[in-house]
Amino acid sequence: MIDPYAKIARWYDAEFEGASADIRSFVGRNVGPRVLVLGCGTGRVCRGFPPDRQVVGLDLSAPMIAAARARGGDYQVADMRHFDFGVFDEVIIPNGSFAFLRSRADRAACLAACARAAAVLTIDVPMPDYVLLGQPHTPERPAWQGVVEGVDVQRTREVFREPVAQRLRLVDRYYAGSEVVVSELVLHLFTRDEMEWMLEAAGFYVDEAWGDHAGGAVREGCDRLLVRAMRF
Repeated sequence: MIDPYAKIARWYDAEFEGASADIRSFVGRNVGPRVLVLGCGTGRVCRGFPPDRQVVGLDLSAPMIAAARARGGDYQVADMRHFDFGVFDEVIIPNGSFAFLRSRADRAACLAACARAAAVLTIDVPMPDYVLLGQPHTPERPAWQGVVEGVDVQRTREVFREPVAQRLRLVDRYYAGSEVVVSELVLHLFTRDEMEWMLEAAGFYVDEAWGDHAGGAVREGCDRLLVRAMRF
């Protein structure tokens, strides 16, 4: 499996480290001291928890985990479809990481592992934009720019949409000095009903759902789908 973050881990924190709305949501609703974060990346969400929590971060990308470990904490290189690090009070899958699982079998395997690990599961994925899904392609556009280790870095994004497959293909290009690095992400888009029956099939029921990190309702035009599921 190709790691889309292998060549861009060095720039990731410069763009996303300041994001905190999702962290406040996860910490504010946290149900216990032992927390497992799947798809933790460089540890941004993990570091947002207070020190009295026992937080373990898991990610398949070794370069992202190396960046997380450099700042301290318990991080493991592992596959969210197949893991066993003991029992936790809650499993959190932030920042669309669950959407990277492309097949029903992959998603079922992940949820089965989550059911073994904790009685509470929180998932944060993008909400489909049904207006944009009618546009199969958005050309390359500027998405972020910053300075990393004295080098100007710009990220652009090109988007390909496959509405029947409920799939987004995001092509990010990083321009850093004379270097150009391409990173491609493929995400599955979930409807609320799909998320609910999928969780029920894995032994969970949806206790709450939100359309943003502030706890707003799932509504027309919201850009997130967050669910808290409890094991039956």
